[in-house]
Amino acid sequence: MNASREQVMTSELRSEVDAQSGPPRDLTMGRSGMVASVNQLVSQAALGVLQQGGNAVDAAIAGAAVLMVVEPRNGHLGGDTFMLFHDARQGRVVALNGSGAAPGAASLDHYLDIGGIPEDGLLTSTVPGTLACWGYANAHFGTMPLGELLAPAIGHADDGIPVSKRLHHMLTLDAPTYRRFPDSAAVFLPGGEVPPIGSLWRQPGLAATLRRVAARGVDDFYKGELARELVEYSESHDGLFSLDDFASHETEELAPLSIDYRGYTVYEQPLVSQGILVLLALNILQQFDLRQYGPGSAETIHLEIEALKLAFEDQMRHLGDPAFSEIPVDWLLSDVHAREQADRIDRARARERLAPAAAHPDTTYMCVADSSGSMVSYIHSLFAGAGVVMGDTGALMNSRLQGFNLDAGHPNCLAPGKRPLHTLNNYLVHKDGEPVLVGGTPGAQWQVQTNLQMLVNVLDFGMDVQQAIEAPRFTFGDQLAPGNLDVRIESRAGEDVVRELREREHRVDVAGPWEAAGAVQLISRDQGSGIYRGATEPRRAGSTVLGF
Repeated sequence: MNASREQVMTSELRSEVDAQSGPPRDLTMGRSGMVASVNQLVSQAALGVLQQGGNAVDAAIAGAAVLMVVEPRNGHLGGDTFMLFHDARQGRVVALNGSGAAPGAASLDHYLDIGGIPEDGLLTSTVPGTLACWGYANAHFGTMPLGELLAPAIGHADDGIPVSKRLHHMLTLDAPTYRRFPDSAAVFLPGGEVPPIGSLWRQPGLAATLRRVAARGVDDFYKGELARELVEYSESHDGLFSLDDFASHETEELAPLSIDYRGYTVYEQPLVSQGILVLLALNILQQFDLRQYGPGSAETIHLEIEALKLAFEDQMRHLGDPAFSEIPVDWLLSDVHAREQADRIDRARARERLAPAAAHPDTTYMCVADSSGSMVSYIHSLFAGAGVVMGDTGALMNSRLQGFNLDAGHPNCLAPGKRPLHTLNNYLVHKDGEPVLVGGTPGAQWQVQTNLQMLVNVLDFGMDVQQAIEAPRFTFGDQLAPGNLDVRIESRAGEDVVRELREREHRVDVAGPWEAAGAVQLISRDQGSGIYRGATEPRRAGSTVLGF
C-alpha cells in the first residue's frame, strides 16, 4: 500500500504468493478515481459520476441505484444499507446505519402465536432503510443533485438491461416465491417465466419510484404519497406497517468502531452491524506473530478460524440493538478480553463453538474512491427478500426480520421498533491518519470470515489487493444450517495444509481451486503518490474495477 510494504514483502514471500495467484491479472490503477463492484453497468455509472466532478459519496449512490436494477434480489427499494467512508473534506471517518426497524405492531407474542418469523411475505419485513440512507448521505456529504445520481438507474430500469447468466440464475432461484405473489411475478416473471439469457428485461415500477424520489426527495417514500401507497399495500396484503413506522425512520450517523492493528487503524461499522466481529477476531490474532507462519499456512488458517469462532460466541451472547440493550462494546474490544480469548485457543486442536443464526447470503458490495482521497465502503441487502413487490411502486421488500431471534431477554430478541442484528459489514483502514484501504464482500455469516482474511493478507503479509483477493480462501459453517462446523477450503491451499488442518480436528471439505464464497472488492491508496490500486473478484463473473 506504500513504500513500507516492501519491507514486509520479502522476496521469498513474494514468490510464495505469486505461485498461488490465478491467471495473470494486472492491478487497475488510477489517480483521479476508482470503482469496484460486481457488475460493469454499476462501475460505469459510478465512474461516470466521478468523471463529471462528483465525489465518492455521489458515485456510490449512483452505482447503488444501478445495483438494484442488475441484482434485485441482493438489494432493492425495500432493503437496507450501510455506508462507511473517509470524508477528505472533513478529515474524518463516518458510519451511516441505513437499516430499518421492526414495525410497531411486530410484537414477540404475535410471532410466537403464528409459530415464528416467516421466510417470505410482509410479516418478515422491517422498514426499508436504503433510500433514507442515500438521501442523508447526499444531503450531508454529496455534491450533486440526487436526481442526477439516480438517472443512470432510471434509464436502465426503463429501457431494460440484457439478462446475464447470473441475473437469470438469481431470478430462477426466487421464481417459486415470486409466483406466490402476483405483483412480484408481473415484474420478475414476465409472461409467467424467468426472462431468458440475452433477452431485454425492464423494471418500470422501480423506474417510476426512482423518478418520483428524484423529483420530490426521499421524504416522499417515508412521509408522502409513496409512503401512503406502501402502507395501503401492506394493509391489504397481511403486513404490519403503519404510516408512523415509515415516518419515524431515520438514518443514523455514528462514530465507527476501530482498533489499532499492526500499526494500522481498522475501522468497522458499529452495531447493529456485526462488523465488530472482524475487530474482535483481529484483536485475538494480534496476540500471535502470524508473519512467522506465513500466508495460507495451516497455522495461520487455524488461528484465523479459531479467532472467528470466539468472535461468533461473543455475538451469540452479547450483541443486539444498543438502543434496547446495554452492549459491552468497550470491554469486548479491550486488550484484556483479546488476551483472554487468545488464551482459549488450542494451537493443536479445533474447538467446538456456538453457531451463529442461519443467514441468507444475498447481499452486494461496492467501493469507491475519488481524487480528494475520500474512500467509500458501501453494502446493501434484502436478506434474500420477502418476495413481495409493493404493487405499482416496484419496491421489492426485505426479509430482515429473520435477523432477530425469539428468545425473550436476549439482546437480539424481536421487539417493536427494534433493529435486528445485521450480517452486513464493511471496513476502511488508515495509516498515520490517512486512508489506505477500503473493502468488503457479500456473504452473510461468511462476510466477516472473508473480510478477516483480506485484512490479514494485506496488513500482515503485505499482499497487494489483487494478490489478497486471489489467495486461496476458506469459509466455515453452512449459512442455513446452524451448528455446521465444516471448513471449506480451496484446493489451491495444498494437500499439506489440508492434512495439517485435519490433524487439528477440523472437518475439512476441499473445494475447487476458485470455488470459495464471496465477491470481494478492494481499493488501496498509496500515501506518497495518492495512486489508487483496485482489484475485483475473479470468482464472481461480471465483477468490474474501473479507474482513471
